[in-house]
Amino acid sequence: MDDQELEHIFYEKENGHQILKCIQCGTCSGSCPLTGEMDHAPRELFALIRDGGIREALGSTTPWYCVSCYQCMVRCPQQIPVADLMYALKRLALSAGLACSGHKMPDMYKAFDQVTRRFGRITEPVVMARYGLGHPGDVLANLPTAIRMLGRGRIGLLPQRTREPKKIRALLASRNQEE
Repeated sequence: MDDQELEHIFYEKENGHQILKCIQCGTCSGSCPLTGEMDHAPRELFALIRDGGIREALGSTTPWYCVSCYQCMVRCPQQIPVADLMYALKRLALSAGLACSGHKMPDMYKAFDQVTRRFGRITEPVVMARYGLGHPGDVLANLPTAIRMLGRGRIGLLPQRTREPKKIRALLASRNQEE
């Protein structure tokens, strides 16, 4: 995809035109608990996109560090749905093959998505098994905690399905068609 196509998808299909309301006050960046980990604070990322740097923005770590705490959205004087736009950037980065390299969160996001589509809900061991195919060291490091959680009944070993996982798949498919 070229930059114009990426911008079109972001602005038109992903509701990205909301960033045009940004007054660059920095409230989102100041409210974010993980700004220090990001290569661009949310305010900077929006400025980058508005200046035509969509490709660089999609390769950024910023959306992957967003933990959806919604502090940015609650405090934004322009009522910009910052966290929602971070999800949109994640989806677009993955679909365009531009997700930041060397960061583990795109792989976790994919594993989460695959399990949700298949079972209609999340079962942590299944998500970690899928994620672990590419990151076995992470799985081994977390195995003692997982065993303790399993022993205390905090997680299940076998995947659980919703009554009608097909409805969840249809809902997710309709969301993908809107993109």
